[in-house]
Amino acid sequence: MGCYFRAKKVFWSSFIVVFMSSFTFAHPDSGKFLSDLGIDVFPDRAKINISLQEYTRVISDFLNSRDMSFEPVPSLRVYKLDNLIKHHRPQQHIKMIFPIGITTDQIESASLRLLMPPQQENPTIANVQIYQILGTRRKRLLTEDTFNLSRNLSKWCEVNVTEAVASWTEGSKNLGLELTCESCSNNLNPEIAAITALVHPQGRRIKRSPKKGRTDCSARHQTGKGKKKCCRHDMMVTFTKLGFNEMKDIVEPKNYEAGYCHGMCPPNYNFATNHSRIQGLMHQLDKSYFKQFKNKTSIVPKTCCAPSKLGDLEILIVSSHDPTKLKVEKWHNMRVLECACS
Repeated sequence: MGCYFRAKKVFWSSFIVVFMSSFTFAHPDSGKFLSDLGIDVFPDRAKINISLQEYTRVISDFLNSRDMSFEPVPSLRVYKLDNLIKHHRPQQHIKMIFPIGITTDQIESASLRLLMPPQQENPTIANVQIYQILGTRRKRLLTEDTFNLSRNLSKWCEVNVTEAVASWTEGSKNLGLELTCESCSNNLNPEIAAITALVHPQGRRIKRSPKKGRTDCSARHQTGKGKKKCCRHDMMVTFTKLGFNEMKDIVEPKNYEAGYCHGMCPPNYNFATNHSRIQGLMHQLDKSYFKQFKNKTSIVPKTCCAPSKLGDLEILIVSSHDPTKLKVEKWHNMRVLECACS
């Protein structure tokens, strides 16, 4: 089985290598890409309404079921604002101070979750800004977002505040957050406010240890020329950087260790099948014959480094049938587990 046929099996891995970048962009073939992953329908983002109770219940079960073979699994922390000030009239500037202080925990991600009241006669779209308060007259913009609210129902909204929470746990003074909507007439008085954070206790967020039998790169994969033989390399994938808007609806994981295969394939080294072993030997024979007789007959190609074993990935997303619920789906062949010459 040659590299061409092996490439079909590793479509996902090669796709990520091509599209990984530090910026986002739209892809015209996103429908086919998502369909290949097994996703036909994503929920209407304007209707998503995941409660704090639903999130904490499902995410706790999801984290407890996670495999720690590739990344350490975080723990969930919930910081609820119990002394929420109730204003008697709509406010466009809401300040909130959550009970978060210095800790040795490492913050993986943190989200501000707000239950916004019905808007009645107000617009249902609010373009808001979230600031971290740094001093009396100093604040830092964390993010701008659009809240899709409802005239009749209370609506849960979520905003990324990882940067602020991480700074508080690392020693910055916690003066709170400010929710602002300068040009809107919406009622932004939240009925419930909480921050949920995924954290790694001190010493737990360490680089994954390869399991026995996996072809992770190590000293034994070095050749005499300092080059590496075929082995598995780490590759962290962040979904939002892939450029598909639908990827923003993935609740967890936000990123994952996908891995990729790279390296030289010397004769008779780490062959995937008996066929690849023979192909490697034939390549050497043809190469030797060519050098000896200057025969221009095409040489059998050498084997190439490719995934020989792939693993699945469980993701947590909003249900396309009920935007108030979360569900777990399994995406197949998302991780490279082992590499071999094929």
